[in-house]
Amino acid sequence: MILNSIIIDNIRSYDHEEVIFPRGISLFEGDIGSGKSTILMAIEFALFGLGSQKPEALLAKKSESGFVILDFSVDGEKYEIKRTLKRKNSGVNQDPKNSWIKIDGEILPLSPSELKQQVLQILKFNEPADPKAESKIFRYAIFTPQEAMKEVLSDSRKRLETIRKAFGIEDYSIAESNAREVLTKIKAKIGVFQERFSNISELESEIIEARKIISETEKVISQTRGQTITLQKDEEAKENEIKKLLEKNNEKIKLEGKKENITDKIDSANQQIENIEKNFVEFESEFKENNEKFEKLMEIKKPQTTKSISDIASEIKKLQEINDERIKLETEKNTISDDLTKLKETLGEKINSEKSILEKALEDLQNEKKDLEKFSDEIKQQQDKIKEEQIQKTTQKKSLEQEIAEFSTLGNACPTCKQEITEKHHHTLVDEKQEQVDSLDKELKSITVSFFESSSKLKEVQLKIDSYDEEISKIEKILPGIEEYAVKSLKLSQIEARFDEISSQFPKEYGRNPIDFLNELKNSITQYENAQEQMEQIAQRKQVIVEKIESDKASADTLLVHIKEKESELREIEKQLGQFGRLDEKVASLEKELNGIRDEITRFSGIVAASNEKLNNEQNKITQNEQKISESKKWESKYKKFVQFQEWLESFFIPTISQIEKQVLLSILQNFNETYTRWYSILVEDPTKESRIDENFTPIVNQDGYEQEIVFLSGGEKTSIALAYRLTLNSLMRKETESMKSNLLILDEPTDGFSKNQLGKIRELLDELKSEQIILVSHEKELETYVDNIFQISKEDGLSKISRLN
Repeated sequence: MILNSIIIDNIRSYDHEEVIFPRGISLFEGDIGSGKSTILMAIEFALFGLGSQKPEALLAKKSESGFVILDFSVDGEKYEIKRTLKRKNSGVNQDPKNSWIKIDGEILPLSPSELKQQVLQILKFNEPADPKAESKIFRYAIFTPQEAMKEVLSDSRKRLETIRKAFGIEDYSIAESNAREVLTKIKAKIGVFQERFSNISELESEIIEARKIISETEKVISQTRGQTITLQKDEEAKENEIKKLLEKNNEKIKLEGKKENITDKIDSANQQIENIEKNFVEFESEFKENNEKFEKLMEIKKPQTTKSISDIASEIKKLQEINDERIKLETEKNTISDDLTKLKETLGEKINSEKSILEKALEDLQNEKKDLEKFSDEIKQQQDKIKEEQIQKTTQKKSLEQEIAEFSTLGNACPTCKQEITEKHHHTLVDEKQEQVDSLDKELKSITVSFFESSSKLKEVQLKIDSYDEEISKIEKILPGIEEYAVKSLKLSQIEARFDEISSQFPKEYGRNPIDFLNELKNSITQYENAQEQMEQIAQRKQVIVEKIESDKASADTLLVHIKEKESELREIEKQLGQFGRLDEKVASLEKELNGIRDEITRFSGIVAASNEKLNNEQNKITQNEQKISESKKWESKYKKFVQFQEWLESFFIPTISQIEKQVLLSILQNFNETYTRWYSILVEDPTKESRIDENFTPIVNQDGYEQEIVFLSGGEKTSIALAYRLTLNSLMRKETESMKSNLLILDEPTDGFSKNQLGKIRELLDELKSEQIILVSHEKELETYVDNIFQISKEDGLSKISRLN
């Protein structure tokens, strides 16, 4: 197998990097933690999946998905494979939708497990396609992490396990382990089987004991059944004797029943006679009471009227309606009278004024008020004109006075034309102006007098308007009251007329209270009619009592005759009962004896039932124990068979497997030791030291004839031994695996702890390997001179970068 290229996207510290792998020896160098090992992990992930790697550790923390695409060749055929990791809520897993392999230019979408199976077929690795398992051939023939190899050397169990896996002989140890596990289960089964058939002798003893009990129980049953038969005969004799006595007793019971029946009839007849006598007393009392009541009812006389109760009731209803309306009218009359009285008190003498006169006076006042208001407005307009004229005259006067004052200060020059003004001309001008001022004063005085006169008139007019307003207000308040008084007075007259009309409808012959009179008349008629009805009922009841007395008297006579007949019959029955004697005591005595016999029979039956049950139990016990013995013998047979299995595994199979494995390991050991010794001699040039592989595949170091433990060796010596061991595995595995003959080899930190002298041996070592493609991963700069290609790996801001130097 040869690697061509790899693309790494969001894997660990890589964002996106692509590497083309050349032939020859390639060195990937960089500081510790720069991302060198990630390239090797990505190659293994692309080929075989996760294996023991955790997906969370491979996918970059900042990313939701990442992938690796690896291009490689096997036997001249090119292949390209892609695996993708995707982060979900449940964690990081491979994405089956983005996994594929390209063969002959055709992309085949495959699941992660199908991809691994396809790769194993291409590489011709005879391994299981478990996606969770590492490829042991790849790990030991191509790439083994250096630390993992050192760990193998320090752990003898893990070392042998590695040898077994590397050379495909772990089947022997697995077979031995499985055989021992089966042996443990067989021993456990043997213990269980032995326990299950260990009670055979005990079960056989129980069967013998049960058969003895059955024999004794059968004797008891036989004896008890004989005694039971005897008692049953005694029981039958007693039952016949009791039966005869009971027949006689039945006749006696019939006579006693007949006697009791006759006695009851006599008692019943006597009771009936006694009830009839009580009824006679009650009838007599009722008769007397009804006579007294009848006499009182006779005293009630019929009223002197021809009207019936319904006629009177109808008349009362009619008068009641009239009276209700009368009361209603009287209430309204009183209410209106109260209102009229209040209106008289409020309006006083004006109550008698006519509404039309007041309305006419109100209209005249309102018209005069309108005229005065119009006159008042005219006076106000006139005053406004006077004020305006007064202001105008005053302004003119002030202007003239100002001009006069200016003329006094002018001197002899005219301010307008600049000509000289004479004193005469000056006085003429001033006098003219002064005359105008005086004229204006007179006009202003006249205006002022006119203004005061108009103000006086306006005040008089306003006083008249106010008096008119007051008078109008009074009339407006009086008018509704007068109108209301007139309406209510009219209504009161109507109510009084209606009241008098209704009052006249009351009949005068019934007195002042005709309704009360008619109600009393109605009650008297009702009382009379009720008395007549009660008298009729009393008469009817008297007739019923007479008839009942006559009937009861006849019944009493019949009952007395019947009683005498029954008493004669009763005496005859008592004579017959005297002939039977004391049958009850005889029957009771025989029943007691019979119960004793039956109790004894029941006791014997219980003994037989219990014995039968005991017999069945013992027989069932024998059957069950016989079945258990049969089952135990089957377990005994299985026990003997499993003992043979145990002996075969312990004495033959396990020793044989162990011996075969030792022989196979010894056959590998010779080649392994020769190859290891050769690699060790190249790496360590110390004539005082030599190393070999013992029968447990443990590296042994001798110095001057003394063995040294690997734990106490220097770091470089440990690395040399681990590298020699690693190269030995690689060399031998390449011979065992057909697809590994292309000599791909990956070495992870192969010189960790080497001295400068040891580093000088690397070139010789690499030449000796003679591999077509070797990939070295190291932080040692000295290795640059020994390789064909150099790749520099650096990390900045947490991101790894790869650059090719040559």
